[in-house]
Amino acid sequence: MKQENQGNSHQGNRHEVGAPAKAKTGAYTIPSKTGLIPLEPLDLGRVRSIDDLVRAMSKTAFTGRQLGEAADVLEAMARDQDCFVVMTLAGAMTVAKQGLIVTELIDRGIVNAVVSTGALMAHGLVEATGRAHFRANPESVR
Repeated sequence: MKQENQGNSHQGNRHEVGAPAKAKTGAYTIPSKTGLIPLEPLDLGRVRSIDDLVRAMSKTAFTGRQLGEAADVLEAMARDQDCFVVMTLAGAMTVAKQGLIVTELIDRGIVNAVVSTGALMAHGLVEATGRAHFRANPESVR
């Protein structure tokens, strides 16, 4: 299987996965026996949906990869009828107006229990009693 090598300037332009690639500073090998998986560039030309984007991100690095992997885990959990899903929340999810997402996950049976900070509960109580949260208007600060 041929693969484009775009991430390491020490390696040649094309190589067989697992085969040595000659470089100016020495010979390098992608060690197939170690289980290392090469990263792939995010090709927006191949993305047709949010699902495509998130799945493509799982082949990149850092937080993009974590987001893609998390989506796969969430899907597996949602499909597994025997999986008891506990959602843990920290931060001002209610203030950030994410409460409807949390309730939708509960209503659809994707989330079975919620563990949260007291602040989240207090913020939810504020809004449940008809009050609101506000953000500063940058125009009024001038």
